[in-house]
Amino acid sequence: MRTGPFSDPTVVTLINRYFVPVHIDNLDGSGIRYGMPPGHEDAYMILETPEIMNGPPVESVIFGRIEGMRGREAAQTTGVLDPQFVKRELVKFLGQHPEYDRTWPTMAQLKDAKDSDSVMRYVELLLDEGAVDRVLALLDNQSTSIVNAALLRSRAYRLQGQWSKALAALEGAPAGPDSDLERTRIAYKRGNIERAIPLLDQFIDHHPDHSHASEAFFMRGWLHFQANETDQALVVWRDGIARHPVTESIFSQKAQLTLIRQNWSLDTVAYDESDHEHENELKQ
Repeated sequence: MRTGPFSDPTVVTLINRYFVPVHIDNLDGSGIRYGMPPGHEDAYMILETPEIMNGPPVESVIFGRIEGMRGREAAQTTGVLDPQFVKRELVKFLGQHPEYDRTWPTMAQLKDAKDSDSVMRYVELLLDEGAVDRVLALLDNQSTSIVNAALLRSRAYRLQGQWSKALAALEGAPAGPDSDLERTRIAYKRGNIERAIPLLDQFIDHHPDHSHASEAFFMRGWLHFQANETDQALVVWRDGIARHPVTESIFSQKAQLTLIRQNWSLDTVAYDESDHEHENELKQ
């Protein structure tokens, strides 16, 4: 969960809503059907249509495999560990198999709603899938009286990497922990560490039990790690996990796996929170 696409909240949302996730333990030979001999432990992602009696042939697409390459080189060359690549492929696969691209039930119920609270909730669900273009179009067509419209717009621009627009939108949001955290995310994502650190420290100090505080704990721990402050990183992550159990937070899961592994030398950390989030290509 610390590195790679499965630590990305949007990837996790898309998989949980539209796919049945299965982990193949190739040490026992489970990957033979995909041409992977036992012990073949490179990084792969397989998208596959269901096997249905008397149904169409199963279609399997394997990412991460490239002729003549293995291990880290193959993973980096194919992009299989890049969240942006995985998001695109998940959405592409659904587009090729529309029979499995069924609107998430809650979203279907809210799609045509007109009241402010329902529209806001629908927009939040769209943002969870990275559907930024749809969100911005919806907000443009709605009254400015929608609850948290400015905050939602700021979040959408942040996901596109449009930092100035994100900050400008945030100026119209009401003061409070949600706005504080979004301002912190913007500083963190754009790499403004000098700005992000005091914002994170202030948020954790004043709102440690906020419903999204686990993200702040993870970001602060990661910045400690990047500053070679490993002991401080571990302390922050343990505090976050204690307050926000791993069963409830993806960010606590990421911190927990980092605590277990504590092998800071992995080259794949480059795919963690440092990559920019350009998600406007997602599910339209």
